Amino acid sequence: MKRASAIASAAFALAASASLLATTTAASAQGLRDLAGDRAEGRGDLRDLISERSSSRDDLRDLLRDRVERRNDLRDLILDRLATRDDLRDLLRDRLERRNDLRDLVLDRLATRDDLRDLLGDRMERRNDLRDLISDRSRSRDDLRDLLRDRMERRNDLRDLILDRLATRDDLRDLLRDRMERRNDLRDLILDRLATRDDLRDLLRDRMERRNDLRDLISDRVRNRDDLGPLLNRFRDRLGGNN
Repeated sequence: MKRASAIASAAFALAASASLLATTTAASAQGLRDLAGDRAEGRGDLRDLISERSSSRDDLRDLLRDRVERRNDLRDLILDRLATRDDLRDLLRDRLERRNDLRDLVLDRLATRDDLRDLLGDRMERRNDLRDLISDRSRSRDDLRDLLRDRMERRNDLRDLILDRLATRDDLRDLLRDRMERRNDLRDLILDRLATRDDLRDLLRDRMERRNDLRDLISDRVRNRDDLGPLLNRFRDRLGGNN
């Protein structure tokens, strides 16, 4: 852009000097001389301008080369940025996928937390039920301990009762033995009494026979003696009362 403006300026200066030369052909030699001097000065200025423009062109070329290099660097940078953008897009896609996975994981964790809460609730209920069962078992154990204590006391009482019964049985056996001995003694006594009764019956029979004999004898004696009638009646009354 600067080179084109410099070339345009030089062309304009040449056109101006050409037009000035065409208009001053009829001027004086002094004027021509002045014009030649001005032309020489303008040519020197143009030469300086061209040399400056040449140096500016070199600078512009260097600048363009730098621009091209910068453009290449910019292109590389843009390509790197595009690659980075693709990588960033892939990264964002991975992040989104990870976020979705994380969301699913969080939902799973929430569901798991709900399940865990329900499980803990069930565990607490089971623990309460287990506590109640242990309390019932403890009460049942206390009741069983009391029952066993009662059973032991009853067993001790039963042992004492059995011992008493055994002692009573021994006493009863001794009593029965005594009863048997007494019964034997009573049997012997009864047999003795029976024998004595028989002897007594025989004795009484003998007594009766003797009494009858004595009555007959007395009757015979009284019949032989008449004065003994009242005595015989009295005796007969006494004998009748004894009978």
